[in-house]
Amino acid sequence: MARIKLRAFRDIKDSTKTISDCYEEYMNYCKYRGQREGTLESKERFYRYELSKMISVDENITKITESMVQSHVTSMMDRGLKGNYYSTFVVKLKAFLTYCFKKEYLKEFEIKIPNVVLEKKSIYTDKEIKMLLIKPDLDTCFIGDYRSYLMVAFFMGTGCRSETILNVRVKDINFEHQSILFRHMKTKRQETVPMSRFLRGELLEYISNMGLKNNDLLFSKIDGTQMSYNTLHQNLENYFKHCNVKMHGINTFRNTFATMFIKNGGDIYKLKVLLNHSTIKTTERYVNLLPLDFKEELLKHNPLDILRNSVKSPRMKLRNRK
Repeated sequence: MARIKLRAFRDIKDSTKTISDCYEEYMNYCKYRGQREGTLESKERFYRYELSKMISVDENITKITESMVQSHVTSMMDRGLKGNYYSTFVVKLKAFLTYCFKKEYLKEFEIKIPNVVLEKKSIYTDKEIKMLLIKPDLDTCFIGDYRSYLMVAFFMGTGCRSETILNVRVKDINFEHQSILFRHMKTKRQETVPMSRFLRGELLEYISNMGLKNNDLLFSKIDGTQMSYNTLHQNLENYFKHCNVKMHGINTFRNTFATMFIKNGGDIYKLKVLLNHSTIKTTERYVNLLPLDFKEELLKHNPLDILRNSVKSPRMKLRNRK
């Protein structure tokens, strides 16, 4: 029997690994690390719809090179794709390739995240939100439309993420103190947020109409099981069509909540707490406002005018210069 060193044997085995093999192993590692379901779904979508545009997943892992990554990102730039898009692509690719580097499936090379000017996030207009918040006729509407109406109200009343709303249970809502406990957050911290008076009344009626119990999910499938992100997206997309409103995305509700909060006189530092952001810079990107939107407010608090009005200076006569 031929004697083969273990290292040489491992090198032979690793050299036959396809990108598909490596990514499956990488996903199992991410699950083992306890990454959130939303994060795992995002990585799965990246593999299915984005990575395959750069290279076939049936190719050997060693086919991925530094020049290939750079060429693909450059092509995205040339096609006019937004900076957020190709920057996110590189971030997710880097996480996968870093795993492959550590496993020595691939010779390590440098992966730089492109510097991009982050754009303001899109929002829904006041008119669109008002159309979405027209309450369905409870005697004739479908359950899906009624549930979607409440979800729109919930998003606009709390500014929460999609993964958060899918995990809220009836017992998390404190009607006496007008608050909601968010157990499932991106930061893995629990957070209690205030509940608006309008949302409180609508949720009380919704829970009664749907016959929900204390431990039931607030927004679930008809059979009571948890909805996936894709199901949530499809349900809301159908509701948007019914309301004749163009859907820009679920997270756009969060952007809209942030913008309206500030526009209505809210403080950006309090908004940071509500959105559970780690830095104020992240919060600033959610506020899609120009200084002119606050023209009157800005002029009212302009330091120069305030200082000038508080100081009574004697009038000075100007002499003509000879």
